[in-house]
Amino acid sequence: MALRPLLRRAAGLVGAAVLTLAGTLTAAGPAHADFGTDYHDPVTATKPLTRPDTRSCTVEVMHEREFRNGYGNPPDTPYTTTLTPPADCAGPWSAVVLDLHGQVAGRQFDRIFSVRVGGVQVLLSSTPEPSKDGIAWNVEHDVTRYAPLLADGPQDFSFDLANVTDATYTGVFTISASLSFYTADEHWPAAHTADRLLTTGPFGLTQAAPTAGRDLTFPRNLERLTAEVYARGGGACEEFAYASAPDAFAAANPGTGICGKGPFRELRLTVDGRVAGAVWPYPVIYTGGWDPLLWRPVPGVFAFDLPAYRLDLTPYVGLLLDGRPHTVGVTVNAAEAQSNDVWTGQVNLFAETDHGAASTTGQLTDHRVAPEATVATDLADHGGGSGDWTVTATRNDLARGWVQTSHGRITTEVRDELAFRSTQRLRDGGNDLTLRNGTDLTRTTSTWGGGPHRTTTVHEGEPLDVSYRVSRDAAGNSDQSTTMELGYHREATAATGGHVTERSTVDHTLRPTAVRHDGDRTVRTGSSTEEYRSTGPEGPYQRTLSFVDGWPRT
Repeated sequence: MALRPLLRRAAGLVGAAVLTLAGTLTAAGPAHADFGTDYHDPVTATKPLTRPDTRSCTVEVMHEREFRNGYGNPPDTPYTTTLTPPADCAGPWSAVVLDLHGQVAGRQFDRIFSVRVGGVQVLLSSTPEPSKDGIAWNVEHDVTRYAPLLADGPQDFSFDLANVTDATYTGVFTISASLSFYTADEHWPAAHTADRLLTTGPFGLTQAAPTAGRDLTFPRNLERLTAEVYARGGGACEEFAYASAPDAFAAANPGTGICGKGPFRELRLTVDGRVAGAVWPYPVIYTGGWDPLLWRPVPGVFAFDLPAYRLDLTPYVGLLLDGRPHTVGVTVNAAEAQSNDVWTGQVNLFAETDHGAASTTGQLTDHRVAPEATVATDLADHGGGSGDWTVTATRNDLARGWVQTSHGRITTEVRDELAFRSTQRLRDGGNDLTLRNGTDLTRTTSTWGGGPHRTTTVHEGEPLDVSYRVSRDAAGNSDQSTTMELGYHREATAATGGHVTERSTVDHTLRPTAVRHDGDRTVRTGSSTEEYRSTGPEGPYQRTLSFVDGWPRT
C-alpha cells in the first residue's frame, strides 16, 4: 500500500485509508517528541509592527481562556464578549493592534482559529503544535482598517478555536487577547480608513454548493469600494490543493491516494452575478503539514496570520448607488469540476463615501474580466503511480468606471495580470515527489480626475518548491526526507503625475528540511533557515534565523 505524501500529516502513517482518516480530524498531524521533550518557542524573522509612540490604552478581551473541546455539549468555542473602545483613548486613532498570547503543552494537532468584531472577520490564524514540556507564542495583527466598527461603540468580540482533547491528544490551548488603541498627534496622524464596513458573513464552498452570496445595500454617496477576502481550503485534499493531480491521473491511479482536481484554485468575487475580481490563494502550510519537523520552531509563511486578499471594486461603484440591495458573491473555480472538499472564509467590504454630497452617480464603462481563468494541463501518465504534469493558469482583466463626486468626476481603472504554473513529477506510487509551483500577480489601479493622474501597482511572487522521498530496504528500514523552499515577494509602487512617490518591497524566504530514519536505529532531525528583508517609508529591515532540531544553530 502506497504512502500518501500529499496528505502526510504525521510521520509513520502508512496507507491512503489511514491518511484519509487523519485528514478528517480537521487539523495537522500530532506533535511527537522528536527533539526530546521541548523545543524553542515559535519565532519568525518577519518585521514586527511599527507602533506609534503616542498615548495608548489597552483593552483585554480574553484572559487565559482555555480551549479544550470545540465539539462538546456545550462546546467551549466560540468565546464571545463585548469589546468596548476605551474612553481615555477615544478615536480617531493612529493605529489599533490586536495582540494574542498562547501557550500549549503535551500532544496536539494544529488548529485553525478566527477572530471577529461586530461580525466582521479581522483575523484568520492557526496554532503551533506543542512540545511535551510546552511552548508559548505571540501574534500581533494590525486591525486599524476596522476602526469604523470600533468608532461606533461597543461591538461583539468572537474568538473561535475548535480543539479536541482526549487521552492521546492532551494539548489545551490557553490564549489571551487584547487590543491597543493608539491616539493621534501631529507626528502620528489619524489613520485614513473607510467610512463604513459591510460583510457577507462566513461562507462555505463545496462541490454541491460552489457559490455563496449575500445581499448588501451600499451608501448612496459611495465613492470608493475595496474588498478583502479571507479564505482557506479545508478537508483532507483542499488544504493541500496546490499539490493535487489532474483528475485523469487521480482516477487512473487510485492506489496512490493522491487528490484530484489539479493544483490551481481560484475564488471569484461577483457583483450581481458579474465577475469583479479573482483571488488565487497563497499555499499556506500549517505546522503539521507534510512533516511537523519542518516547522519547529519557525512556522510556514502566513501560517500564523493568513492573508486577507484585497480587490479594488471602485469601477463597479456606479452600479451600487440606487439604494437597493446588491448581491456580493464568491465562487470557487470550475476547473476540474470544482474543489475536492471545502473552502471557507468571509468577504469584508470597505466603503469610502463622498463627505461633500448626499449622493453620487457613476457608470461602469469598460468590463473585460474573464468569467474563468484560462487553464491548461499537460499530463504524462507513465503507469504504476508515476506521472508528470504541468498546469498553467492566466488572467488578464480590466475594469473601468467613473463616479461623479462633489470634487469632480473620478475615473478608476483596475488591471490584473495573473499567472500560475505548477510542474510536478511523481514516482514510486507517491513515494518520490518533486513539485515546483510559482504564482505571479500584478494588480494596477489608475485614477484620473480630482487632481493629477495617480497609479498604484502591486506585484506579488509566490514560489513553492517541494522535494519528498520515502524509501525502504529489504530489512524493513525506512528513510524519509522532505526539503522545501517557500516564499513571498512583494513590490508596491505609487506614482503621481508619472513620478514615483513611494516604493516598498518584501522578500521573505523559508527553507526547511526534515529527515527520518526508522528501523535499525531512529533518527529525527530537522532544520530551517528563514530570511526576511523589506524596504519602505520606515526604512530597511533585515533578519535571518537558522535552527537545527528546534534550537538556534550554533
